[in-house]
Amino acid sequence: MTDFSMANMDYTPVKFMIKCFEANYPESLGTVLVYKAPWVFNAIWSIIRGWLDPVVAGKVHFAKNIDELEKFVPRNQIPSELGGDEKWTYAYPEPVPGENEKMKDSATREALEGERADVVKKYENTVVGWIHEGDGNMEEKRKERNAVAEELRLNYWKLDPYVRAKTLYDRMGMLSEGGQLDFYPKAQTAPAPAAAARKSTSADDLD
Repeated sequence: MTDFSMANMDYTPVKFMIKCFEANYPESLGTVLVYKAPWVFNAIWSIIRGWLDPVVAGKVHFAKNIDELEKFVPRNQIPSELGGDEKWTYAYPEPVPGENEKMKDSATREALEGERADVVKKYENTVVGWIHEGDGNMEEKRKERNAVAEELRLNYWKLDPYVRAKTLYDRMGMLSEGGQLDFYPKAQTAPAPAAAARKSTSADDLD
């Protein structure tokens, strides 16, 4: 464990971690927001910043208050405990009976996996053709490659319910059919499927 106090901070592992991120994940980092950092961190940052690539260092931003933080994150998406308007609280959505029923359909899964193998081969051939094009019509080959890549993406999401069990992200509505992401799904107006299933079961028990 690294001690981040100014006097005892072990800079060697910090520097090592920074170099690992720079070397292996140079474009994965979008923005780092440091909110209400203690005053001592300014001195620490002045040392760490010198170890960073200028592009990476430029992605680190400091916010002292909610107004500065709102420049990066909408106030309605900032949790209320940080001064924002988002009053969302976590609630675990229970698994829904039968939500993974498609995983039992091995025939459909194998058919889709066979289609995927064909698309993968097509993608590989397209990339090789793009490489061999040299100084020829590179733009046309790139468009062809991108079209096959889209086929590959669509194929996966057809296959997805047959190979991947549902998670809380599916049940919360963050991840929907076709791989669509919505980090702020609208609140459900109808009972959640799990709740509806439990209610139905309870009613049946009374009959």
